[in-house]
Amino acid sequence: MRTKNKSAVFILQINEGFLKAIKCSGDKNRREFVGLQLEALPADLDERGLVFKLKQLLSRLEYRDEPVIVSLPRNQATCRYLKIPSTNDKEIKKIVNLQASRYLPYSADELITAYQVVSIERSGNSFVNLVIAHKDAIERYIRISNELRAKKIAIVLSSFGLCNLLMLEPGTVMILDLDFNQAELAIASGKKLLFSRSFKLDRMQPDWKNQLVDEINRTQEAYIKEVSGLRPARCIITGAANIIEESFEFLKQNTSLPIEVLALRNKAVFTGSASSGVLNSSNSFDSLIGLGLEELPESLNLLPENMKENIRKFTRRYEYIRAAALIFGIIVVWFFATLKDLDNKAKYLTQLRSELNEIAKEARPLEEMEKRFKILESQTTQKPTSLDILYELHQIAPGDISLSNLIYEDNNRLVLRGQSMVLNSVFNFAAKLKKSQVFNNFSVDVRYATPKKTQTGEIVDFEIVCAKK
Repeated sequence: MRTKNKSAVFILQINEGFLKAIKCSGDKNRREFVGLQLEALPADLDERGLVFKLKQLLSRLEYRDEPVIVSLPRNQATCRYLKIPSTNDKEIKKIVNLQASRYLPYSADELITAYQVVSIERSGNSFVNLVIAHKDAIERYIRISNELRAKKIAIVLSSFGLCNLLMLEPGTVMILDLDFNQAELAIASGKKLLFSRSFKLDRMQPDWKNQLVDEINRTQEAYIKEVSGLRPARCIITGAANIIEESFEFLKQNTSLPIEVLALRNKAVFTGSASSGVLNSSNSFDSLIGLGLEELPESLNLLPENMKENIRKFTRRYEYIRAAALIFGIIVVWFFATLKDLDNKAKYLTQLRSELNEIAKEARPLEEMEKRFKILESQTTQKPTSLDILYELHQIAPGDISLSNLIYEDNNRLVLRGQSMVLNSVFNFAAKLKKSQVFNNFSVDVRYATPKKTQTGEIVDFEIVCAKK
């Protein structure tokens, strides 16, 4: 029932003779109580006058139609600890609505219920703390809240606020909340309220401290009888500082339970008018503070079911609108991010073109040099001409070799035939051809070298083939 955003929440209580309000802000990880107001109410004040005083009080806390939690005083509701033969929430809700009329002399239509599942048995039963309030009392709070135009309203029994103050306390603990003219006792374990009751406190009576001791004992006995056979481990006192100071030592000496004082500063953060007001007030704001500490389940809200359904519809509609707005925002961001990305790419492309133009200017001389190198390279790799070959043969041919036939086949094959006086001259000639720059792309092979006798003496006929590699 607490909002999850950082907007303020106002917790109110209309008690006998007093109107209380406290302002809470922050999120679920850190809550601060930033303002506090108390207004005494005349006995004959009607509902219209109450609304007027409430608006004045909230204006001092800078109320702007924020959500409101009403702390319903314990004496305006009935609580019962029940065993329900179901663990299903919908079934539990139906059963407690039917059970409510058993405990009050009214029909089910005249009563409004809330509940908290305390524990579940393996057998399929649930132990439930049932809260019953009369419809007229709840509708009165609804009319008053409607005058405030609150965005959201919840009505929760004050005992659950006291239970929230004990969330970090180990074991089963009793808490005694001392107010100006009444007191409330609650027994809780962890986050679960097990038992609670309230009674009037008249400090004008000389034996009012003995009354506190009697009420603590009665509460223990009733709790043991109705809920558990085990006694609470200790009793923690909270509420108005002056009443705690007057009664602490007496309770410590006259009760069977260990008595401690609640360190409220360790439970919550107080700033602004709440910082001094909580500790110095003669009235207790502790149940209101507890309701502002943590969000409570919807099952504890004492609003009529039709109002709860309207709130659920409004919440779902709000979530849909919020989701749609988020999706729209994502689309808008994506659209502008895409435009920005395209713009960045266009700028980058323009920059690249500019740099390429600069590089092209610098590269032109290099291109000219490359062309020249290619020309030189083509000249070096140019096919040898017939003149080149004849000139080279003239240069390297030995004097005792005479060529009689030369066949040059389109730069692919060269055939040399001739005669030599000495066989070694043929092979020396072939070796020179292999080393020649003109014939470096040819493989040189002596096809034959055949000695032959003539009238003038012995000569060698040879054929050398130079084939393109």
